[in-house]
Amino acid sequence: MGKAGFTLVEILIVISIVVILMGITIGSFLRSLQKAKLSTASAFIAQLDTAISMYKIDMGKYPSDEQGSASLKRALDPSPSDSIRSNPQWNGPYLEFKDREVNKYDELLDPWHKGKEDRLHIYSYSADLDHRAFTYPPYHNESSFDIYCKGSDGKTGRRFDAGNYCQNKIDDDGDGVVDELDPNGAGNGYLEDDANNW
Repeated sequence: MGKAGFTLVEILIVISIVVILMGITIGSFLRSLQKAKLSTASAFIAQLDTAISMYKIDMGKYPSDEQGSASLKRALDPSPSDSIRSNPQWNGPYLEFKDREVNKYDELLDPWHKGKEDRLHIYSYSADLDHRAFTYPPYHNESSFDIYCKGSDGKTGRRFDAGNYCQNKIDDDGDGVVDELDPNGAGNGYLEDDANNW
């Protein structure tokens, strides 16, 4: 009587099934991870919205956007020696930032960041500092402020028929024009994996 065993074909079938199941599981895990990071970014933007509104009530203006999210970090949670703390109108900190939320340039890191050196995966901030709506930026909340992060790919927007509409100060589609926007606002059609406050 011969020994019972698996044939080569049976082993290959089992290995194929295991590989397919692993692929499905890993794909599902990665999608869940992306959704979790997007939810984290959206929640953080909501916190920033509240903190900026509180700052404006006290100071009568939005935080400077000269250095993007670094200016925002300084206004909302300055260092102990910062001169803004001596301003009698300032009643902060309005939001305290953890070390892991800030890169070495004092910019606010998004959930997709790759460490303290990363300057791509940061929140972008622009405000209506001249009190004149329709002077840009901000591009969306024209009489207040815009906050967004670019998501996992580090780019904003998605392709439209006329090109890649973005606001990341980069000519993504190589047509020589920077900061293209959908002129019709097409239902926030710029969104890809971005998180924002509009």
